[in-house]
Amino acid sequence: MKLGINTLLFLFMVTVESFGANPTWSTSIANIIYSNCSSCHRYGGIAPFSLMNYDEVVAKKNSVLEAVTTRSMPPYPADTKFRSYSHQRNLSDSDINAFVEWVNNGAPAGDLASAPNPPTFSSGPIIKNPNFTAEMPFYASQAKAGGEDEYRCFVLDGSPTKDEFISAIEVIPGNPEIVHHVLVFQDTSSIPLQLDAQTSEPGYPGFGGVGSNTAELIGVYAPGGEPYFFPKGFGLRFRKGARIILQVHYPAGTEGQMDFTSVRFNYSDAVSPREVFIDPLLNHQNIVNKPFRIPAGQEKTFTQRMTIPIDATAFAVMPHMHLIGKSTKIILRMPNNDTIPIINIPHWDFHWQMAYTFKTLQKVPKGSILESTVIYDNTSENPHNPSSPPKEVRVGEGTTDEMMLTYFYYCQYQSGDELITTEVQDDSPIDMPLTDITFMQIQDGVIVKFPGQIAVHSLRIYDVLGGIVHDQQSNHRHQHSSLTIPISISGTYFMHAIDADGKQYTGRFSIMR
Repeated sequence: MKLGINTLLFLFMVTVESFGANPTWSTSIANIIYSNCSSCHRYGGIAPFSLMNYDEVVAKKNSVLEAVTTRSMPPYPADTKFRSYSHQRNLSDSDINAFVEWVNNGAPAGDLASAPNPPTFSSGPIIKNPNFTAEMPFYASQAKAGGEDEYRCFVLDGSPTKDEFISAIEVIPGNPEIVHHVLVFQDTSSIPLQLDAQTSEPGYPGFGGVGSNTAELIGVYAPGGEPYFFPKGFGLRFRKGARIILQVHYPAGTEGQMDFTSVRFNYSDAVSPREVFIDPLLNHQNIVNKPFRIPAGQEKTFTQRMTIPIDATAFAVMPHMHLIGKSTKIILRMPNNDTIPIINIPHWDFHWQMAYTFKTLQKVPKGSILESTVIYDNTSENPHNPSSPPKEVRVGEGTTDEMMLTYFYYCQYQSGDELITTEVQDDSPIDMPLTDITFMQIQDGVIVKFPGQIAVHSLRIYDVLGGIVHDQQSNHRHQHSSLTIPISISGTYFMHAIDADGKQYTGRFSIMR
């Protein structure tokens, strides 16, 4: 292929403009801040200061610089180079480098008239017409300034009259300025009600759990989080007669401030929903090197292994430890001895627990082995250690106890599950049958052939770990019956496309070089 001198000059200029220009607020920094920081750093948000315009960011630029270069903010503890996840909230290396350069250059504004507008945040729920809603009673936080954070459990009124299947769940913090995170449980026993009756104020204390062995985790909220939508046709069983219990975390310094957090559920309209389970598949029973004790003044590493008894499909993973947890890494050993990364959290932070959703559903074959390596730091060097001097730690729900659990969202496997993407959520149109899409390998990639002429709005190609290897977006309505996608590396890939009318197309193909 021959390129004219003008074309070469244009490409050179584009390269210089994209990579060589000094970043300014207007050209790049505003988008980085608005996309990654402002959902919490805004008036009415959980963060201690706002980052909603140029002046506010400049005033805090050194604090932001330290936070982004140490990767303590945005709070996303998982290592996304180990595996990537849906809707992950972490800065890329290029974003961090741009911010560093911007600060070092004096934080230039650029043309403020051309800067993007600050984002707007709805104060109302995203699930507008829920099938179920419940709200905790008004409660004033008791977390004193300079004291300890408060973890309190609230039993909500209302329960289903028959088993239902939750297709979407939304936690709405009553006071976003003080609600750090929320765990949502259901329980058919009367134990939470009995615990609630023992206190004069609404709710009862609860750190590691809600005090009932029959409570089941069904949802998680962290600041900036959005509702969790299961893919169409899937649902989490909401048991007849079950009550909802919220475990709410209030940070120190919020004493006296009121909260009234609520939850909203949508039920699946499928005739026979596929049931999703949330269970700690890695737990204290499958620790290899028992007993689970961490001596005072020591670091200790534990391993868990669980052999999967059925072909399963995994949606998400959520590790859980307390305050002396240091790191956790989980892999899946396949029957053919291949290893699949599940999650790596090199710097555990109890205050930022969350569920990590795989970009495409993960097939977990029968006979494969989940294996974790977890490190605990029970020394005085651990700034989060609740005991000073350190004391021996064993399993339990208290502040000075520990846990070693990893929850998985999963269901029984059906053919094609690994083609389902979680990047697009809600009640989208049903995917085209897989047989209607064909793939043909060519020298420089693959040709995707559709069943007819379609206007492609977006098309993404994922590798087996959920990493995006090709991302194509279009706002025009040009019709295509096929598209050529450049892929140079051998492997198995998954495609997800959406046309201009919202119809979805999925498929799987392999490249052999």
